[in-house]
Amino acid sequence: MTDESSAPVTLTREALYDLVWEQPMMRLAKRFGVSGNGLAKICRRLDIPYPPRGHWAKMAAGKKVVVTALPPAGPRLTDQVTITPWPGERAAQASEVSAALAAASTAKPPLAVCERLAKPHTIIAKWLEDHERRTRDARAERESWRRQMMMPAAFTDVDRRRHRILDALLKSLEREGIALSDEGRWQLTAKRGSDDIEFQLRERFKQVRREPTADEKRWDSSRKFVQELQATGTLLFEIKTYLPSGLTRTWRETETKSMEEALPSIVQTMLAAFPLLEKRRLEREEESRRYQLAEERRRAAERERQLEDSRWRRFLEFVGDWRDVKRARDFIAALKAQQFDGSELVAGRSVADWLAWAEIQLSERDPLNWGPAEIFKSIGRVNSWTYRD
Repeated sequence: MTDESSAPVTLTREALYDLVWEQPMMRLAKRFGVSGNGLAKICRRLDIPYPPRGHWAKMAAGKKVVVTALPPAGPRLTDQVTITPWPGERAAQASEVSAALAAASTAKPPLAVCERLAKPHTIIAKWLEDHERRTRDARAERESWRRQMMMPAAFTDVDRRRHRILDALLKSLEREGIALSDEGRWQLTAKRGSDDIEFQLRERFKQVRREPTADEKRWDSSRKFVQELQATGTLLFEIKTYLPSGLTRTWRETETKSMEEALPSIVQTMLAAFPLLEKRRLEREEESRRYQLAEERRRAAERERQLEDSRWRRFLEFVGDWRDVKRARDFIAALKAQQFDGSELVAGRSVADWLAWAEIQLSERDPLNWGPAEIFKSIGRVNSWTYRD
């Protein structure tokens, strides 16, 4: 049986870059037994870009995110880094896991593995019924080649033993209030509340080499050997879901310990995992909530800044009008100072009438004639739709 290691981990710069873009920093940091800030410092020291705040919340919401490429390593950068778990962080995680395992140990012991399936669990019963149905359908086929293609492989002794072990496991978990579902291909899911644990019990296979048969040599005379998977007759139990460090995820049968003997440890681990998974999920949800609040505050501040910019823009428009009026007034005064015939007609008006028209325009466009209250009322009416350029 194996457990996740809390020993120092050595990674290449590229491998660490891949990991920080695969999962949130806080979760990855806990896996290494360090803090999130500690892992971020390691990344900065190695010039490894990592997701900015809010990256995972945006991804979860289906929004577009930008992945920063890994820059080439400088001459002073090492290509490898060893991440050593912090004693305090490791001790806190170990204490948390130990408490969860202790609480899970008070549950009822797993049901004994029966020697013969009399009343199998509904999921196991469905597997057996499906196998029997496909066998009947194959036997009813007249064409031999179709019958051979449709016929499912007969259950081996290992398959039947796997059924019995899973039957005991599923019934034990269900007794603890855990819902179970079949994901197909021997993949099962245990669910408590909003948290899932995917697991699988399968036969172990190993790669072996053998000499090619005469038919295989006929197809490829240069072939020296054939590699193929060979059943070992032993079982492997895997929890596919990522669990907090310190909880076992894989159990392998050995010559000294069978999978039946490992069943109490499997049940205890799965029961201990649920409160830890719930805690991690709530932490992530709280982090996402804080991010959303921070984003709302940032957007509100941005809207306020844009509004203030627009108000200032309107104010500067008044300043511009005032300057234009001052220049126009000086220009009209300069025109009047010149010698001219006021009765001369220009475009149907006398020059004197044109000067009077200019002074009327000057008075109407002078913002000082509005007074401060009207000017600031106009500025106060500015909103986010006033300027759309």
